[in-house]
Amino acid sequence: MDLPKSAAALIEFRNEGPVTKKLLETERSTVTLVCLKPGQALTPFTHRRREAIVYVLQGEVRVTPGKGGRELSAGDLGFYDGSVLAGPGNYGSVDAAFLVTLVRKKGD
Repeated sequence: MDLPKSAAALIEFRNEGPVTKKLLETERSTVTLVCLKPGQALTPFTHRRREAIVYVLQGEVRVTPGKGGRELSAGDLGFYDGSVLAGPGNYGSVDAAFLVTLVRKKGD
């Protein structure tokens, strides 16, 4: 998938560890870009009272909420309950970048 130049310019990888960039924050939602080199993963975390939408821009990501896991590739979209412990990681052989949109649950 070819990214628009403006989106591609935001993607950055570091050998030292994952790169995260908060792109947008409102009262109800946050959009963050996450860039992972092969073998890198985020420390498992939760976002209480939030729902998480993951959209993969490039590469492959494994999202491991709870006891299961799901592989997502470029163009895939995943939906997760943010209150469940999750730790996305790049277990593929190429760089991976994805967007995480956190939305406050209705009523919170």
